[in-house]
Amino acid sequence: MDEEESSVGSISSKNKLEVCLMTKGELESSQVNAAFSNKCEIYFQLLDAFQEIHEEAKRLTFSNNLLKCENKKLKMKITVLEKDLNQSKTDLENSELVYEKSSCKCDSIFCKNCESLQEKVLYLVKTIDII
Repeated sequence: MDEEESSVGSISSKNKLEVCLMTKGELESSQVNAAFSNKCEIYFQLLDAFQEIHEEAKRLTFSNNLLKCENKKLKMKITVLEKDLNQSKTDLENSELVYEKSSCKCDSIFCKNCESLQEKVLYLVKTIDII
């Protein structure tokens, strides 16, 4: 019986050891599962945040491209307006020279030459003011 008791005792010890190891293994497994679950949750949170940022970046890129196009058009318009302004200034200076050196030295209000030149000067002044 001693052998039986010792073999029963050793079986009982082995069972306790196996139960202990199984419990420890289950704890480790549950810890691993919890850690994995936690890492998965963090991963999906980061993935969602990245996707939101990526969508916002695409919207901003589109908006940026539209604004660049508008800026280019406005720069071209400024160039044209500057060219027109310079041409108007040149025309005004030429008209003033012609008016000053005109052969008409009259003091008459009804002189056709003086009226024509005066109209050109007024037109050019208005054109410059508009620009």
